[in-house]
Amino acid sequence: MDIVKQIIDQRVGKVIEENASFFLDFGHDVERRKSFAFLLLGVAAYLDIDIAEAAQYLTDGGNDGGFDAAYIVQSGEGILNVVLFQAKYTRDLEKENNFPANAVEKSVNTINNIFDPNRQMQLNDKSRVIVDEIRSFIADGVIPYVTFVLINNGLKWNQDAQNHIDNEFSSLKQVEFVYFNHQDIVRYVNKHDKIDETLNLTGVAIKEDFNYKEVILGRVSVKEIARILDKYGDGLLDKNIRKYLGINAVNKAIRDTLLDDSKRSNFFFYNNGITMICSDFKYNALQKEDWKVQVQSLQIINGGQTCKTIHQALKDNTEIDFSDTTVLLRLYAVEEDESVIEGITRATNSQNPVDFRDLKSNDEKQRFLEQGAKDLGVSYKRKRDNQTNTEIIPSSVAAEAVFAIWRKKPHLAKYKKSEFFNNYYDDIFKNLNASQMIIAVLIFRMCDNYRKKVSFDEEIQAQRRYSHYVIAAIIGALLLKHFSITVEKITHVNFAEIKEYFDNNRDDIYYEAEQHLLLWLKRYFDDESLDNLDGRSLAAIFRRFDFVENVLKL
Repeated sequence: MDIVKQIIDQRVGKVIEENASFFLDFGHDVERRKSFAFLLLGVAAYLDIDIAEAAQYLTDGGNDGGFDAAYIVQSGEGILNVVLFQAKYTRDLEKENNFPANAVEKSVNTINNIFDPNRQMQLNDKSRVIVDEIRSFIADGVIPYVTFVLINNGLKWNQDAQNHIDNEFSSLKQVEFVYFNHQDIVRYVNKHDKIDETLNLTGVAIKEDFNYKEVILGRVSVKEIARILDKYGDGLLDKNIRKYLGINAVNKAIRDTLLDDSKRSNFFFYNNGITMICSDFKYNALQKEDWKVQVQSLQIINGGQTCKTIHQALKDNTEIDFSDTTVLLRLYAVEEDESVIEGITRATNSQNPVDFRDLKSNDEKQRFLEQGAKDLGVSYKRKRDNQTNTEIIPSSVAAEAVFAIWRKKPHLAKYKKSEFFNNYYDDIFKNLNASQMIIAVLIFRMCDNYRKKVSFDEEIQAQRRYSHYVIAAIIGALLLKHFSITVEKITHVNFAEIKEYFDNNRDDIYYEAEQHLLLWLKRYFDDESLDNLDGRSLAAIFRRFDFVENVLKL
């Protein structure tokens, strides 16, 4: 029996055990519980996020539209990255099943249906929100780039399934299908292990010493990049600040160059290169070229998407000879100096959306929040550590809640997740204490739960699927109004009082917030019945800064 399958099956059981309330809808159906927990693990692993954050992206259920989860983030002006997931879990760990060809065909049809606004789809509420949000962006002229991640604990899809993909999307730059299985998930579970490796450089390299630091500039074969990615997966990208969301215009150009017979040998000149850091390196200085560099604590901090694209291209095109294809490598030995690492990372990623969560984890603000939360009986996680308990507060969830509620930016909190720990870091965390953070997360999680509840009032139901970020911000404002304080006045002194009031009156507070929002929606849409409105219009209204600003004026 595959030992990795056993590890993941055990992990699936742990997810179910530690989050019993999360699986109540499945009753005693062990099959569905395990499938749902495996999906949760897969989404968390692929996006490199915590289980607690991954839970909000799941859409699995009847009429889910052919996708079990969805992650949407704006990536620069005019670009929307959409990552869709479908998972298949086999409880019989002795079997080696391919990802079903009919499920791949369904995924192909799902993309065609979602991204053509003229097509009608039968969807559950959670999936409907995703489709409406995507189509509202498309209506605004935003270009979607789609990655469909197919997850299982078996083998990749067969050639018949690949034909479904190729027949529909082989000529399109906007769509990519990614295979992800139990082997990839276990790499995520173990990704914080220290990586020591020997890098094989090609040709002549330069080694310099300055400011008590060492650097090597040289060339490395793309086959060497593929080798270490195949061995360590995303564990190499721990400190890399951009999630690999799949295909986009840049990744497509990299792939096309690698596969073009006339350009492949000049790949070195067409690419900006890869930046790696380590705590120390050693090599034979008496050797003039083709160094074998022994590296300790290796990480890729720039060029992660280049590496992932190289890895996938070589994996998919084994018949091509890549022996003469190289890429520029910058290797810095910086020990464990987080300030230097952050500086290098910022400088080498200055033109891209970034996520500095792990780099910010040792910031004083984060350490104060961790200690303050602990004193209040709450576990706050500064770093990703693959916890399976959804009750723990990851810093990413805290940032999302605080940005939406206390900083009154619900319209940005939903789609700018990759910028929380960079562009918006000070906006979110400056002068934030643990009491304020915990209250914000409690509000945010309550609103996310209400989002999943069905109301018999058709107008409430029409907007509830889209409005939970804004309603969370309204509730925050209502709490401050009730206690006649500003957010700065929430401290450990009055934390218990505020939390008790919130816990005892949460349904009434939510009702008041929702009614307040309904009044503004009716006003904006000239008293038209909300259940008559197209979902795209409702999805779009909550991205309007002027509307959100007015709603939050109580």
